[in-house]
Amino acid sequence: MNRRLSLPLLIATIFFAVSGGPYGLEPVMSSGIGLGLALIVVTPIFWAVPAAMMTAELTAAIPKEGGYYQWVKQAMGPFAGFLCATWSWMYSWVDAAIYPVLFAEYVESLFKLSGVEPPGGMNVWMKWGIGLAAILPFTYLNLKGAVPVGKSARLMAMGVLLPFAILIAIGLPKWLHNPALFVTPLVPSGTSVGQGFSAGLFVVMWNYLGWDNVSTIAEEVENPKSVFPRALAWSMPVITLAYLLPAMIGAVYLRDPSAWEEGVWTEIGRRAAGPWLGYLFVFGGILSSLGMFSAMLLTASRLPFVMARDRYLPAAFARMHPKFNTPYVAILASAAVYSILSFSSFQDLAIVDVVLYSAALALEFAALIVFRIREPDRPRPYRIPGGYLGLAIVSILPMAVVVFGIVNQVQESTGEGKGAQVVQWSLAALLIAPIGYGIRHLISRRDLA
Repeated sequence: MNRRLSLPLLIATIFFAVSGGPYGLEPVMSSGIGLGLALIVVTPIFWAVPAAMMTAELTAAIPKEGGYYQWVKQAMGPFAGFLCATWSWMYSWVDAAIYPVLFAEYVESLFKLSGVEPPGGMNVWMKWGIGLAAILPFTYLNLKGAVPVGKSARLMAMGVLLPFAILIAIGLPKWLHNPALFVTPLVPSGTSVGQGFSAGLFVVMWNYLGWDNVSTIAEEVENPKSVFPRALAWSMPVITLAYLLPAMIGAVYLRDPSAWEEGVWTEIGRRAAGPWLGYLFVFGGILSSLGMFSAMLLTASRLPFVMARDRYLPAAFARMHPKFNTPYVAILASAAVYSILSFSSFQDLAIVDVVLYSAALALEFAALIVFRIREPDRPRPYRIPGGYLGLAIVSILPMAVVVFGIVNQVQESTGEGKGAQVVQWSLAALLIAPIGYGIRHLISRRDLA
């Protein structure tokens, strides 16, 4: 695989690997207008910026295919590397269940706006079929390589952001006329700050995770030692503003927090400028879902590829396409898994997603610290500033947010204890990786015997 992704194409890929625009951000605002906007602003400081800084330092220092898997394996051994790769691959499965949900919802919105919705609405099988129709062409695009994916991401990013730019241009004068709309209401009537915080935290964390994802394609990027830190530095303010400004202006047109649910941008666009902007938001939502799926398939498929090279998975996963020079078996296998996943509650998926991702992220930060201590003189084109104190702050902050979020989710669970149950499912899912490693180790010992 050639190093070919340029800086603009890598930024576009990061945009979809992390964000895909404000689509999916809506439940954050249901926690309260003021609280939702505060979460959008504050969360990246403690959660996203540290992850991006860690990714910039380690990718620039160790620009290898497989990214974080290679860092953790080199720093702490094969077991830790296996855990990191497996948890990350599993998190990609959960993400792949989220994107078809968003895609199908916007296609359904398009049907409703056009007056051709099927009688009784779309059932689960229809939504699955629509998701599959999106998976196939973007799987082929991934088979062709990172550059076609990056070029398509650049085009789709413009399509995703266009309706939000129009909304901001139309709504900003109205917001400036009454800036109090920025902070009121803080939380919905009858809801405590703790309940609102619990409802919004994991969703906003999900919207800001994935900065390390693109590290898995390091060998497919032009001059990754300098391009990666620059791409991450540009992407952070772009993504933050792409969340904050639309949410801020959207609140001008939709004051009721309970009305903020998946797909509501269409209604906001209709209120702001009429049906034509509603249609534009629908098409933007479709492009967002497609872009996020394509970026996830690109970055996550490199995990089974590098794990197969290390003999953790069948050798077939490491096969390269004779024409495109891409790991086609790993790509096809990942797409097949994604195509059969069932749908679930968006908020529940976000919790599982964050817990799995955070476990792998903890190992990556541990690898960052190990390399700093063990190899202080390793060339680092980008280095997190502040010495060991800066390193400690950057490493502790995101883990503290995760622990706080989990504790808060359990404490603020409903009477049925659903939030606590989802956390328990997430923690149980973490056990799959060490069990899988143990089984693989036993099989290896038996073969040697």
